[in-house]
Amino acid sequence: MLLFNSLESYQVGATPAQEADYPWIARVIHSRHLLMPHMCTAICIDTRIFMTAARCIYSLKIDHTTVLYKEQRFPAQAFVLPSNQSKQLFDDIGLIVVDKTAFRETWTTAKLFSGTNRTDNNFGWFKNLGISGNNTEYKVVGYATEKGLHRIKTASMKFVLSELPVIIDIDMCSAIYTFNYIIRGFFVPCYHSCTLKEFNSKDEKCTKFHGVEGGAVIHGKTKEVLGVATWGAHSNKCELPVGFSIPNSRKFFKDLSCAINIRNDDALLMVRGFYQSICETAFK
Repeated sequence: MLLFNSLESYQVGATPAQEADYPWIARVIHSRHLLMPHMCTAICIDTRIFMTAARCIYSLKIDHTTVLYKEQRFPAQAFVLPSNQSKQLFDDIGLIVVDKTAFRETWTTAKLFSGTNRTDNNFGWFKNLGISGNNTEYKVVGYATEKGLHRIKTASMKFVLSELPVIIDIDMCSAIYTFNYIIRGFFVPCYHSCTLKEFNSKDEKCTKFHGVEGGAVIHGKTKEVLGVATWGAHSNKCELPVGFSIPNSRKFFKDLSCAINIRNDDALLMVRGFYQSICETAFK
């Protein structure tokens, strides 16, 4: 059985980042009043709409959840989760629609990957992009705690925005997580602080790590968001690669249409199934 484990939201050797450099970055908090507990990182992709790893919000309660964006708290209005889920949500993006809270600033949204739409579910299209292997132009950004401290499970854990240059590779997880192809699987987009060759030679570069649910995988120069971190395994011996999901699937665009329908609806009376009904056009 393939296991796509949850990320533990820690970093090793990452650099502190400034929110001003990533004005679309946000935090998901499971409280309407406190700044804790921190759950994951999120990305503003449209007015009042944020995306993150689906597994982050899968078990949260909407009436307890807020998004902290540009130092302002926004209560969650609705979650949009894929109806056609991937195995253990490893390739699923969740969307959060927030309430019409009075906002003191303008909505700054991230530019999403637009290189290609998916043509298959086996990631052959990703391999054809030519960004896999030795490309050093990408980094991951998100709210993380220091390794070691992440094992102290307290609601008051401190999460700081940080970033780390990473290598994008379609072959990395399929080689490492299958013990050099002893088993089959994990042919999915992943990132690490080093190349596969450097990992196999135990290069010191590979001791660095950044793995948080919803972490933004971005191009270092254009800051275009290639994907969001969704899963990763852990070992006492070394840091392992992190898997991420790319927002270019048909189901993602359907879910985004659903989120936009919810945001744009002005109904005052809501009953059970209301949001589902106004999203029916998006799911056809």
